[in-house]
Amino acid sequence: MSTTYTPASHKPKKLLTGFISVRAPELKHIWASLQGTTSASEVASKFSRPSGSGLKTNHVEDSLRFLNAVDLVESPTGDVLDTVERINDRHFDGLPFEPRLLYHCNQQGSRQSHFADIHRALLSEGSRTVEAGRDNIRTILKRETDYDFSWTDEKIDMWVTLTEQLGLITETEDGLVLSPCRALMYDALALAPTTSTEDPDYDDLTVDDGEAQQMLNWINDNLFTIYEARTGTPKIHPAIADVLRNMAEDGVVDLSAPGDSQNEVKLPPENLNDDSRGNRQDVTYVSVHSKPNETAYQYPLDQLLTH
Repeated sequence: MSTTYTPASHKPKKLLTGFISVRAPELKHIWASLQGTTSASEVASKFSRPSGSGLKTNHVEDSLRFLNAVDLVESPTGDVLDTVERINDRHFDGLPFEPRLLYHCNQQGSRQSHFADIHRALLSEGSRTVEAGRDNIRTILKRETDYDFSWTDEKIDMWVTLTEQLGLITETEDGLVLSPCRALMYDALALAPTTSTEDPDYDDLTVDDGEAQQMLNWINDNLFTIYEARTGTPKIHPAIADVLRNMAEDGVVDLSAPGDSQNEVKLPPENLNDDSRGNRQDVTYVSVHSKPNETAYQYPLDQLLTH
């Protein structure tokens, strides 16, 4: 595994959420198909869509530009629509595409940090779900972020569609459910460093008594938002707590806090009407066991392939 993260060259300046035609299945298949340096025309021939006027390649070109913008590919000639090759593929070797893409989106700076900030802004509401109307989401984003562009419906739709396909959220008739799928949470815990002296590593998926605050801090800063409040003793967001509780009930993770432990995090109760300091569970250590071969522990894209 390489611990070096390399920013791509000649990255497009277009906002990540401005790639409105980009979808996770195509990103995943295109990225996986690249073996060494490949001509963009070869990629287009594999993934273009037929139409009455010939093959449509716009979505392939946008996918390549997006992968370039998040440091997953670059071009030896400086133009990913000419030649393209994967970069950073040995960084977190073996990590599934879904958390890998979220990680890369979270490494982007300047205005491109808006992609990760959407999730942080939505969780700032403190609720497991938020009303999915784009006007409501836009109101939250205007209040919680400060970017010099408009949060159009198209940008919001792009983020919702892509992150739902990656397993970060779910859009239902009742709103956006902010709980990540168990597969994503599992891989996040398996990847996160378990002590302050370790680097993130996906070589060994099981974890014995990892330091909860260290692991969850890293996930919060590099993959997706974990906390409702981080000052003092960090408090896990209810949407995240639900997933951890479900995984604990499945026997996939153990959440523990010896009586003399320090540096704990707080897990709110399932019934948020009872969410007071005395009713929150202390968590100091997290152990991660083998992932069960069950649908609940598959990513949405894998579920589509197997059902």
